[in-house]
Amino acid sequence: MPDIPVTTQPTDRRIGLLATALKGRLTELGEQAAERILAPSGTVAYRRLVPIEELRASCRAHLAFTLSSLTGRHGAAPATATALRRAGQGVPLPAVIAAYHAGGRMLLEELTAEARNAGHHGLEALPDGAARLLGLIETGANEITAAYRHASGAATGQVGSPALAELFDGTARTTEALWRAADALRLPYDGLFVVLVADPPPGPAPELGNRLAAHGIASAWSHTAGLLAGLVSVRDQRTLERLLTVLQRQATLRYGVSPAFTSLAECPTGLRLARLALAAADTAGPRVVRFDDGPLAGLVADSPDVAARMARSVLGALLDLPAEQRTVLIGTLTAWYAASGSTDKAARALHCHANTVRQRLRRIHALTGRTVTDPVGTAELYAALQSLRTLPPSALR
Repeated sequence: MPDIPVTTQPTDRRIGLLATALKGRLTELGEQAAERILAPSGTVAYRRLVPIEELRASCRAHLAFTLSSLTGRHGAAPATATALRRAGQGVPLPAVIAAYHAGGRMLLEELTAEARNAGHHGLEALPDGAARLLGLIETGANEITAAYRHASGAATGQVGSPALAELFDGTARTTEALWRAADALRLPYDGLFVVLVADPPPGPAPELGNRLAAHGIASAWSHTAGLLAGLVSVRDQRTLERLLTVLQRQATLRYGVSPAFTSLAECPTGLRLARLALAAADTAGPRVVRFDDGPLAGLVADSPDVAARMARSVLGALLDLPAEQRTVLIGTLTAWYAASGSTDKAARALHCHANTVRQRLRRIHALTGRTVTDPVGTAELYAALQSLRTLPPSALR
């Protein structure tokens, strides 16, 4: 956790200028923050458990991140790395929070002094002044609590707590039950969440949790129905994008990702949609598959019998053609959709003349009774293609 406060959004441009001025004093400010934390009335645990040079370096790192955030530049937050380090050193969470507030007060004092030196009457004279910064500090303190507890919990190696099972199976429904589950899992009660599933499980769940935690993303994990399922607190859209980036860069297995939701009561639906995203994933496609990226494929995976009947009804005689002819027509239709309905682009992708594409589309019309110029027919053909891609060939016989 940070020993000083962090921010996630740029404030008033003038505050950004003040922050830029303070960045030139990072070494000095880092020492001041460490002294504030180690003051006689400050945090005793830090004097006993954290080497002074390490504390100064940590303060400098968090100051640099915070001041850069105030100028509108968003780098990787050092918060989780600090949290894991402090938890490993045995620093109690209250001491980490106390150090965070001590650094926060120092930063506010320095920004206020810089504002006055710049001719303002203090931060309160700026639209996004002291009130906004204090709000960010309190928000950061709440995030610190959740992430620090997650780091401590992950170190125990425990997987599949009853609280997570209750969220995933819908047993926890009341506000009180949801609060208890969130507290047991060391996750926020509200915010933005997604469910991840992976098959097969990529080793012990705490390792995956720690990899995400290293990027400031808190999560809880369990094994369910042969899958590794995780409830991930992404807090906001920016963190969600960071989660997807981390998974895309590091994924060695395939992940299904649910749509984002804001209430823990939606965990059962999140788990179901994440599993559908994974089930509908193209084995030759991306390793991280969001349900929102292909909801139609998810519906096919959810009702394979209905999807198979629909595909047989829509494609009709086309499915009875010899394999070579069927493959050519299906490939042409697939290329036409991939080209957003452009015959010329589809022809280039297929290495043939545009008239050849038109002739094949006319034959598809003759075989199926559906034309790509009709909105309803186009939608039905596309749904049938999704079924062909997702379902095994035996399901369509």
